[in-house]
Parts: sequence; C-alpha cells; structure tokens
Amino acid sequence: MKLNNYYSHLLHFINNNKNKLLLFIFFLYIIILSIIPFKDDSYINKNYKLDLPELIDRGYINAIVEHNSMSFFVHYGKIMGLQHDLLNLVSKQWNIKINQIVVNNLSEAFPLVAFDTIDILTSEITILPNRYPCLDFSIPIYNTKMVLVLYDSLHPSSKINDFSKINIEKLQNQSIAVPSKSIFISFLNKLSDSLNLKLSIIELENDPESILDSVMNKKYYATVMDEKLLIVNTPLLHNTSSYYLPFPPYDVGWAFSCHQPILKDSLNKLLLNLKKTGILNSLLNKYQRPIYIINSQESVAHSKRTKKLTKYDKILKKYGELYDIDWRLVAALIYNESKFNIDAVSHRGAFGIIQIMPETAEKYGITPESSIDEQIKVAYKILNNYKNTLTKYFNSDKDLYKAMVASYNLGLGHILDGISLAYKYDKQIYNWEQVAQWIMNKSQKKYYSDPVVKNGYCNGRLTVYFTNLVYTTYENYKQLVN
Repeated sequence: MKLNNYYSHLLHFINNNKNKLLLFIFFLYIIILSIIPFKDDSYINKNYKLDLPELIDRGYINAIVEHNSMSFFVHYGKIMGLQHDLLNLVSKQWNIKINQIVVNNLSEAFPLVAFDTIDILTSEITILPNRYPCLDFSIPIYNTKMVLVLYDSLHPSSKINDFSKINIEKLQNQSIAVPSKSIFISFLNKLSDSLNLKLSIIELENDPESILDSVMNKKYYATVMDEKLLIVNTPLLHNTSSYYLPFPPYDVGWAFSCHQPILKDSLNKLLLNLKKTGILNSLLNKYQRPIYIINSQESVAHSKRTKKLTKYDKILKKYGELYDIDWRLVAALIYNESKFNIDAVSHRGAFGIIQIMPETAEKYGITPESSIDEQIKVAYKILNNYKNTLTKYFNSDKDLYKAMVASYNLGLGHILDGISLAYKYDKQIYNWEQVAQWIMNKSQKKYYSDPVVKNGYCNGRLTVYFTNLVYTTYENYKQLVN
C-alpha cells in the first residue's frame, strides 16, 4: 500500500514538473559529454600516414618542392630542377604518379609531412635530429656549407671568402635577414655569442633568393644562404661579398613522417643506387652550377629569377586577355607541341612553334615565314573556336581546357564523336575523362562504325596521353608564374 502511494506521488510530481526535469536531464547530458573522452575518428583518419604499400595502392605520392633556381623551375618552357628530376626518377622506378606541389616557404611544410597530407618533403632540407616532431630523413643527397652574404658596393665579389677575412666590426648591430624558422637562426646566435656581436636577426616569410635580392638592393645588410644555391645565382650577384660561416658542412636530404618506415627505407635504397650508378652526381653537376640567364643579348626565361615561362610571355598574355583563355595553358600546349622551336617541322608537315598543319595554316592565312606573334594569335583563334563549340558540354574549366587541347591535337570532329557516343551510351556527359574513354573506343570497329560517329576511326589513346601531358605542364606553370 505504501509502495503504491509512493509511485502515485512520484508520477504526480513528474507530471507537474515535466519541463524542469527535461531541462535537468539535458544539462546532465552536456556535463557527461564534457568529461567523457571523445574519440574523433575523422581526425585520426586525416592524420593517419600511409606507408609505401598503401601509397602504391592509392596510385600517387604527394611531394613538396621549393620554387628556386636549383630545385624546381621553368627554363624556356621546360620544367627542370634537381628535385624535379629526382622525383621523376622515383616515379618511373616505382611506376607511380608523384604530385609535385610547389611552396615558397619550407617551414610551413613540416607539419604537413609529419602529420598530414604530404608524403615527401624535398629541396634544401638540412638533416638535423629532432628538427621537428615525427619528422624523419633520408640518407644525405649532398652536403653544403652556410655562407654569409653582405651588402658591399665598395668591394663586390662573387668569390666566397674564408670567414677569417671578414671585418667583424662591420657586423656589429647589423640586420641579417633569413627565412622564417630556418636552421641559420641558431647558428647566427652561436656566432653572435662566440664573437660577442650584437646582431639583429630578422625572420622573413620569404625564400632565400628573394632575401638575397633584398640584400643586393640594400634593404637588409646581410643574409645567410646555402652555398650551392648561392653558387647557382653567381651570374646575378652585384653589390655583395660572401664569407663561409665558421661551422662544419651539413647534410641535405629528403624528409618524411616517422610513420612511414617502408617509404624511408625504399627511398634510401633508390638514392643509394643513384649514387652508385653516377646518376645523382650527374644531376648535381647539372643543377649546382651558375644559371645562364643572358644568351646573345636576349633574356632567356628562368621562372624563379625572371618570373617568366618563355621569352614570348608578353605575346601569350596579350592574346590570353583578348580571347579569355589562360595564357599558361597555351604556353603548355606550345611547349609540348614544339618546345618553342620556331623552326620545328613534324613528320606530317606541321610547322612553327604552334605546329599547325599546312591546310589549316592556309585557312588562317599564315606560313612558316609568319611572325611569332601571328602564329601565336592563330593558336588562340583555333582554341577559341573550340571553346565556343565545346563550352556547352562541360561544367568545369579543367574539363573544357582538356577538350580544347585534345581538339587541337586530334581535330574537333573526333572530340564531338566522343561526346555523341557518351550521350548515346551513358545518356549524359559527366566530365572529360568519360569523353576521353569514348574517344579511345573509336579505335574499335563497333564504335567508329556507329551511326552517331561522323569522323570514323581514330587512335585516341595518343591524344588522351598528350592532353594529360599538356594539362600537367599547365598545372605546374600555374604554381610558378602568375
């Protein structure tokens, strides 16, 4: 009886205080959530590092390179550089795509390599134990020395002198600019303590070559650089004198996460093989020598130092604005067509830097003797005609640009055939890759004989390969030059 009365009173209390109880339960739930550890699987997945077997299954590796005059640059349209070539060798050896991602400040790359989406960090990475949490290093690729570069308009010299020849008093209270978080900072502090110098160390979010330019223009009194990178820039030096810092040489290599031991071991074996076969030494000799900027009184493009892709950038930009087509796409197309060789002639008779066929050239009123300006303008006209026809089929610039390049290489008719096949068999168009597959299918009688096909047989595989090559070049150009 008493128990029944208790429940009766409890139910009466709940009915009369329902809202208060719900509010109490809600706040109790919040408190419990705040004290119980929460396992965020999305965070774990984001930061989980794939090792080499998983990277191979995924199909690509992400690698960071630095845009400078030794590691990664464009010279007269061609993408070059020590790290660029080394990564290409890795790509061929392992048969895997490597996305080369360009940065100008390597300090920002460390957390991406240690814990996030980047697998390899290349360029001038000094091998130091405990440099960054969970960052591991390859075997040394080369060793180098630190050089102090001073503004010196009275006695400029491109020769690197011994530190004993410097007038120490010149350094007192001077500003020395270096890249942010670089190893040079700790060594400058050691130098300051050992020589009882007062130095003003300025950390900049700039790359070493940009800081060197600032020193030559008297914005800062000095900087510290990698000896190899300074030597590469020898032809451009003015108003400076240089001195080796009194510290031992240091090793330079690649970096990756401590959670990628198989990637590390495999890369070390590959690098050792490149050393034994002399390939690495050959690349070092190629890229660790002074860059050659002037040729027959004509400026030759070198993307880092000149901010150019080619000596025809001005013409390319002019018509890029006129036809609303990214000039770097046309530069990438021309490079892969002719390597910017104005005298190029293909086995099929295509001529000039835009590799135009004689019958098409006649239609547009140009000849092999036409000026470079006229030839480039015709390339834009052709691409613009393709753009006007194809734009209704694709939703992204990427897909449209690829279709335009493919049309330039194979002919618009074959591309439209691929679109017609996609409509017939897939009922709609999703992207360029889908259309590209139908273009490649046109090598099969079933498809090149299909009633919707107007232009017959073609070997589309070469065109798809060429299109991807041009677009990859274009993506690299976009990373380097605006």
